[in-house]
Amino acid sequence: MRDGGKDDPNALTAWRIRVATLALEQDLPAYRPGTVEIGFLRELAKLSYLESGPCLAKEFLGKAGIHLVLERHLPHTHLDGAAMKLPSGAPVVGLTLRHDRLDNFWFTLFHELAHVALHLDKGDVDVFFDDITKATKDRREREADELASEALIPRELWRAAKLRRNTPAANVVAFAEKLRISPAIPAGRVRFESNDYTVMKPLIGSGKLRPMFGLAS
Repeated sequence: MRDGGKDDPNALTAWRIRVATLALEQDLPAYRPGTVEIGFLRELAKLSYLESGPCLAKEFLGKAGIHLVLERHLPHTHLDGAAMKLPSGAPVVGLTLRHDRLDNFWFTLFHELAHVALHLDKGDVDVFFDDITKATKDRREREADELASEALIPRELWRAAKLRRNTPAANVVAFAEKLRISPAIPAGRVRFESNDYTVMKPLIGSGKLRPMFGLAS
């Protein structure tokens, strides 16, 4: 658990059961371990460029046998997402949309998929629960962060762009256009790396996801 020790274990278990139950209702093809790799993730990242990208991401993953379930977090939990396996071995990514923002959606999704690639496929652990806002020294969490970041924006391109908290929004949008990804992704990364969550608010896509997936506000 990447949660700072604040979450109620019973609530996490109940949420996990609910997500697994919803995943079992999805009729997906068989999953092949090893499917999630850097090329697969970068192809998925391109969907963020489209207005309906989050819904298309669910379809994209489903065709690969990966269940994506959107389910609100329960009281006394601080979940952004989780990665787990069904008894069949099929991976499940659960997202809470606790922070209804595109930048959080895409990074959390990629973080959980990185857990699938790096850990679940290798049988290291059965489930990861993640509060993405929490700093961590856990090796597996840092590995998932690194793969997610690299898949969304390659390291060399990010360094060359030199985007900072005072970079004009138009420059961030132009960078995203060049990569054909949502501007919420580089904007969110600038906010995280600068530890300033007051900047670039118009770019992060607040309030778009719950209506898109038919979830109550």
